[in-house]
Amino acid sequence: MKTKRKKPSYAEEPRNEGWGFDQSKALTRAQQRALGLPSPSAAAKMTISRKPARPARINIRTTHETIAGLRARAEEAGLPYQTLAASVLHMVARGELKLSLAPGN
Repeated sequence: MKTKRKKPSYAEEPRNEGWGFDQSKALTRAQQRALGLPSPSAAAKMTISRKPARPARINIRTTHETIAGLRARAEEAGLPYQTLAASVLHMVARGELKLSLAPGN
């Protein structure tokens, strides 16, 4: 005759393993206010204000020679030419790539 297996109870496992919440180590509300920490209800209401950047599309008018040169450089680098163009624009926008805008250069 088969006996029915008893399901193990894991209710006490966190406490037995030392994972339980120790109230003596918790900060008091006065300590939280002194440290500038929000209350739990205020923290729950907070949202992340930074939104992920969405890619923007642009149209650029240029010559066939410029595109051919860009494609040649991209092929040397092993990149699609659109990726290379976007990377160059990004580096110029961040100031990592300096342009000489003086006449005659």
